[in-house]
Amino acid sequence: MEREGASGVKRLETDVLVVGGGTAGVTAALAAANGNARVVLAESSGGIGGVGTHTGIHAYYLGLHVGMQQELDKRTRSIADELGSKAKGFHPEAKKIALQQILAENGVAVLYDCVAVETLTDGRKVAGAVFETPEGTVRIDAQITLDSTGNGDVCALAGVPFEEGREWDGVMNGCSVPPRYSNESEIADFRNFDAGWVDTSSTRDVSRAIMYARKLLWELPELGKDGFIAISPHFGAREGRLVRGEYTLTLDDLIMDRRFDDVVMKCYSHYDTHAKDMANESKFAQWWTEVMSAWSHRIGGDVPFRCFVPAGTDGLLIACRALSMEHDASAALRMQPDMHAVGEVAGTAAALCCATGRQPRELDIGFLQRRLVERGVLRADDLTRVSAPWVTLSGSKREERRWTPESVRRPEALHSLADALGTDEEGKALWWLWKAGDAALPLLKETHAKSTGRQRRGAAIALALHGDRTGVPDLIRAVADEDDDALPGFEPRIPPRWIACLVALKHLRETSCAEMLLGKLQSAVASIRLPVFAQTLHIFHYLIEIAPLLPRSLKEEAVRQTELLLADPGLGSDWGSGIQTSISIRWNLDMTAAYLLGLLGREDSAMRIWDAYRNDSRIYARNMARIVRDRLTDALKSDTSGKVEQA
Repeated sequence: MEREGASGVKRLETDVLVVGGGTAGVTAALAAANGNARVVLAESSGGIGGVGTHTGIHAYYLGLHVGMQQELDKRTRSIADELGSKAKGFHPEAKKIALQQILAENGVAVLYDCVAVETLTDGRKVAGAVFETPEGTVRIDAQITLDSTGNGDVCALAGVPFEEGREWDGVMNGCSVPPRYSNESEIADFRNFDAGWVDTSSTRDVSRAIMYARKLLWELPELGKDGFIAISPHFGAREGRLVRGEYTLTLDDLIMDRRFDDVVMKCYSHYDTHAKDMANESKFAQWWTEVMSAWSHRIGGDVPFRCFVPAGTDGLLIACRALSMEHDASAALRMQPDMHAVGEVAGTAAALCCATGRQPRELDIGFLQRRLVERGVLRADDLTRVSAPWVTLSGSKREERRWTPESVRRPEALHSLADALGTDEEGKALWWLWKAGDAALPLLKETHAKSTGRQRRGAAIALALHGDRTGVPDLIRAVADEDDDALPGFEPRIPPRWIACLVALKHLRETSCAEMLLGKLQSAVASIRLPVFAQTLHIFHYLIEIAPLLPRSLKEEAVRQTELLLADPGLGSDWGSGIQTSISIRWNLDMTAAYLLGLLGREDSAMRIWDAYRNDSRIYARNMARIVRDRLTDALKSDTSGKVEQA
C-alpha cells in the first residue's frame, strides 16, 4: 500500500521489508513471499544478486547447497543455455535474469536506488526504514525488517552494538574488485585477486579502495588488455560489521561441530581469511593456523537462530554476512551458498512472525525448524544428530569416531595422539592434546623425555600450549635453527615449524631468546611459506609480549634494532597479492613497531609514527593508529606491577 504523508514523504506499508538485494537478500525476500507475506525488497544500487552477479565472483567455492539454491541454479543454467555464451561457474548475467524472474513470479516488489538512512522505531522495536531515492524520501513501514545490506547498515542505524575487524588493529579481511575476462577457451572467467584492505563502514575508504583496485587491474601483467570483458561494478568486501546478536558464533564452535538446540542452518568452509599477517590475528587463530597448521582444514556446523536476532531489538533480523559471530568465525561463514541459506532462514522466520504476530525472539523454534526442513534448508536428522568434531587422525571417519575432549582423555587415545607428534598428523594431535587439558600433561612430559627430533619438538609445543615450560630449550633451538619443515597443507598458508615454536614461546612469555630474535629482524629471508614481513610481525608480537620483562640493556637493543628496521624504505613491500602489484603492508609494520617502542619507553617515537597516519587517506590505517595508541595508553596506565598483557 502506498500513500503520501503530510510532509510530502512517500509512504509504503508491507509485512516484510528486506533492505539489500544481494546474495542473502534475494533469498530472504523469496522465502518471506513463499510464507504468504507481502514483501518489499529495497536495493541501494541498480541490480540484484550481490557478489555472484555484480561483484563478479560467478563460481561457488565452498558452502552447502540447500533449500532454494537448487531452484536458483536450475533456472540460471536454463537461461544461460539460451544466452549462448559460456562462463566459468554459473553465468552471472543468466543469474541476474533468473533472480529477477523468480522475484516477480513470487510478487516481491523490488525498489532500486533506495539508500536506507534511518530506521523507524517504536521503543526497542524496529518498524521499518526511511530511504533516500531519486524521487525524494520514502518511508516504508513493516512488521519485520531484514538487514541484508551485507555490512549490517540497518542494525547500525537502529543502534544495535557491533564489532569491526580483528582485535589487534581493527583490520578486516582483504577486499577485491575482480575483473572478468575471456580465457584461452573463450569462456568468461574472473580473477579474484586481493587489492589490499578497506574499512567497509566508511564511504570515503570504500571509494578510495575501489579506485585503487581498478588502478591495480591495469597493472595485471598476466592478463592482456584485449582479454578484459568487464570490471566488477560492485566492491568485493569479504567482511564488515559483525552485529551482536543473542549468541555469537565462534571459530571453536565450527571446529568442534558444536550442536545447538535452535539450529536453523549449517555452514561449511575453512578458515578462509585472506590474511597473510597472521601474527596480527587472535591467539586462538594463530594456534589453529600457525601451530596446528590447519588453515585449509574443513570446518562448519550448526548456526543457531540466536545469531540472526539482534541483541535487545525487536522487529529486526540479521540476514547477511553481518550475522552475530566473532571475526575468527566470519571467514568460514560467508560462502555464497551459505549466504543464500542465511537469507532463506531469515525470510522464513520473518513470514512466521507476520503470521503469528510474534517477535523473532518469541518464535516457536521447533515450528521454524520444521518449516526449514520442509524447504530443504535443514534435514530432519540435523535436529537430532550427534556432534562430530572435524579434527580426527587418519583412518578415523568423523561420523564413526566422535572425538571429544572427554574421549581423548582415555589412556589409549592420549597414547595415539602422543605417537602422532613429529608426523604429518602432528597438527591434529596438538589440537586434541590441548583439548584434553591437564590429563595430557603426564604423558606429554614422558614423551618429551624419551623422544628425539621432531617428536620431542612436537611434545615441547604441546606442553607449551598447556603453559608448561619443560620443552622451552627445544623450542628455542627450533627458532634459532629456523626449522623449515612444515606440516601438509596449502603451502602458502602453512608456516615453517619454527614459527609454531615462536608462537608457543610467546604464549609462555619466555624471554631467553629475545636477543637472538632481535638479530633475525635484520637477517630475515623470504620463503614460499613465509614472506619477510610475516616473520617480522611474528617477532614484533613476541617482543611486545615480553617487553616489560626485558632487562634495560635488551630494551635498548630492541629499540635500536626496531628503529634500524623502520629506516628501510622497502619494509613491507613484499606483501604481494598473487599478482605483481604495488601493494605494501608497511603501514601495519610501522604502527606495530610503534606499539613496541612505546612499551620499551619510547612513547615519543611511537606517537610520532601514529601521528603520521592520523590523516592518512586510508581509513583502515587511521583506525589502527587510534586503536593501538589507545591500547598503549591503557597498558602504560595499568602497568603498576611491571607486567603488561598484550590486548
